[in-house]
Amino acid sequence: MIVTPYGRSALDALRSVVSEAKRDDPMGPVTVLVPNNIAGIVARRYLAHGLDGRRNGVAGLYLSTLPRLAEQIASPALHPRRPATSAITASAWRAALDADPGCFEKVKDHPATVRALANAHRELRDVSPEARDRARASTTLSPDLLRLHESVTSRLAESWYDATDLLLAAAELVEREPGRLHEQGEIVLYIPEALSQAEAAFARALGHERLTVIAGTTGVQRADKAVRRTLTRLGAEAPDEMTKPPIATRVLHASDSDDEVRCVVREVVSALADGAPAHRVAVLYGAAQPYARLLHEHLGAAGLLVNGPATRAVHERAIARGFLGMLELASTGLPRGATFTALAEAPTRDLDGGTVKVARWERASRAAGVVGGQDWLPKLELYIAHEQAVIDEQASSEDPSLSRTEAAQREIDSARALAGFVTRLQARLDEGLSRTSWPDLSAWALGLFHDLYGTPAELTRLPLEEQYAAAVIERTVQGLAGLAAFESTTSLSQLVGVLVLELESALPRVGRFGEGVFVGPISAALGLDLDAAFVVGLAEDGFPGRLHEDALLNERLRSATEGELEEIRDRLDAKQRHLLAAFSSAPRVTASFPRGDLRRSTERLPSCTRPGRW
Repeated sequence: MIVTPYGRSALDALRSVVSEAKRDDPMGPVTVLVPNNIAGIVARRYLAHGLDGRRNGVAGLYLSTLPRLAEQIASPALHPRRPATSAITASAWRAALDADPGCFEKVKDHPATVRALANAHRELRDVSPEARDRARASTTLSPDLLRLHESVTSRLAESWYDATDLLLAAAELVEREPGRLHEQGEIVLYIPEALSQAEAAFARALGHERLTVIAGTTGVQRADKAVRRTLTRLGAEAPDEMTKPPIATRVLHASDSDDEVRCVVREVVSALADGAPAHRVAVLYGAAQPYARLLHEHLGAAGLLVNGPATRAVHERAIARGFLGMLELASTGLPRGATFTALAEAPTRDLDGGTVKVARWERASRAAGVVGGQDWLPKLELYIAHEQAVIDEQASSEDPSLSRTEAAQREIDSARALAGFVTRLQARLDEGLSRTSWPDLSAWALGLFHDLYGTPAELTRLPLEEQYAAAVIERTVQGLAGLAAFESTTSLSQLVGVLVLELESALPRVGRFGEGVFVGPISAALGLDLDAAFVVGLAEDGFPGRLHEDALLNERLRSATEGELEEIRDRLDAKQRHLLAAFSSAPRVTASFPRGDLRRSTERLPSCTRPGRW
């Protein structure tokens, strides 16, 4: 085991370990298990500069994460079980609540209830049966919560598996058949964070062959608590010596968040002008709101290429807003305003091979006096008759107006095309309302999506962000067919609710890491190696912010598990660890905070002025 500060020191330690593993055989395989994808990319590019300082390049290097390696080893053994997606897990929870909700009777049908229970389920999956027994009587909710959790787990185990199942199965396979690791060669666990019990069990199984752990520390006892707990779970002895905590080399402050971002963007531009490569500059924020969107907007306005997590989830994209709006028309009776709002979101087909002429159709419907519901066809027919009368009047006039006749004919054509579209759309939506099984609704919704917005081949002509959104919609809608395993009947409104939740949680990336300035949360600092880092939003109310106790997994229940569930305080310690890792990521680190919030007319305090806050 090697203990090292984060940043360049950790990468140097990794290079030494890999170099020693390849001393006798440069082509020998070495597997490096990283905490996240970005840390893996940084490590691979650093090692590609050479292991001995004289020659570039490295061969036989495989970078992965513990869950991904577990999937590679154990997924064939778990066949024919399939991965349990978030939609599948939520469906299992709805089925369990329908069967016996217990104390959740009054709120069992609320989407937020299922979402909260599914989140608690993911944490409880790592808790042993003995710890669950100890926690069963800790709160008034815990008996029903744990009973339902165990019921959902057994329901899913028949045909599905999750990350915990993969990790435990992989650990068992490796212990039983050590030869499975021959292709991985030497294994290095690089700067692990707070490993779950399942992850630690798999890592211990890997250690039976040969496992080198490179542990990153900050020099602050509380911040390193999770890393020390991970080392204990791995059977390693945590070191007593402490490194010196890193600090920022410069501190900036501004009147509010907007001014702070503008100031930092000027500093970034100055750093690039001084010769710093853009891919070795990062701006890390303490809170996504409002910093993520502000940074992307201002850096883009400055003409800088950026990469990192996107600021808009899939449900905010035009094609997603349009499709969800079309589905919701089924329950609202096609009101005119909502119909044209949905049609205007993205280029839409008329369900008959043509293109929807939104502006022309909207004018015709407004002139006809359409409100919605049963108004559409009668009022459009009256409008067509009125415009036909205008044409007849012009035809019998001594001085007919050709332009007025042509305008009336265009209005008639628009009204007829709109009436045909509304008729077809209403029929399709009524068909969706009549379907009551997940496979039927899934097939219907996917067909409607393609008829409205184009075939999969045609969707590739959209902008990249919209292509990603369309792909997520297609994949999600197709996956809903599997919910029939837990829910024999459903409805269109339930499909819309599930689809909204899935699209809200789908957050794409902007750009490719290494192309332009990286913009991301402070938690992304683990494994970064930069020339200049800017950490924004370090106001006390935003970072670390307030601790909010989980209503389902409160502190009493967590304490009853005796360390198997992380404590509320651990989240605060993790934020401090990530901040100190950000300070270690570059020789030049600028920390900034806003002095106030002009929107709320309040004063704000910097995080660093209240050490006791941590």
